[in-house]
Amino acid sequence: MIGFVLSGYETTSTVLMLAIKYLHDHPHAQDELRKENLEIRKGKPEDYTINWDDYKSMSFTRAVVLETLRMSALGLGLLRRTTADTEIKGYIIPKGWTIFVCTMETIKDPDTYPEPLKFNPWRWPYFMLFGGGARLCPGKELGILEVSMFLHYLVTRYRWEEVGENKIVSFPKVEAPNGLYYRLRNC
Repeated sequence: MIGFVLSGYETTSTVLMLAIKYLHDHPHAQDELRKENLEIRKGKPEDYTINWDDYKSMSFTRAVVLETLRMSALGLGLLRRTTADTEIKGYIIPKGWTIFVCTMETIKDPDTYPEPLKFNPWRWPYFMLFGGGARLCPGKELGILEVSMFLHYLVTRYRWEEVGENKIVSFPKVEAPNGLYYRLRNC
């Protein structure tokens, strides 16, 4: 039950915070995101709203959201039950045992993600987010949609700069212990 409550509360706000930070620190990604979203906005009235086709065309925006999720490792891990005896690096995990897959470590595997500590939205579309198999997160698409909409309006209407020194720590969870401070200005 706690997982349901926390997964819908803290994840979206944390991903939004980190997306702003990562995009600030990686201007090339911010420029690409802005370019994609300005193209969507082109020819629309000032008070337009995004429609489903617009959202589905946001391929780079989706990649930015997925890479932010990968970098943030919001879920500490997944509990799974083995369905057969499983050998991993010479150790046998018996059928029926419950194992904990630490997603905070799997996202740092350089065999899967070259330069795993580098923000790189161009590495997509592959990544296991929101659980796996039959246990996918029911809020997966809603979360991606929320962050994508926020980013669309942010990059098409504003520019931002850091105020002070903004630091992110990633253990035991990803957070900004002193907050993140930005100055917004209209485009």
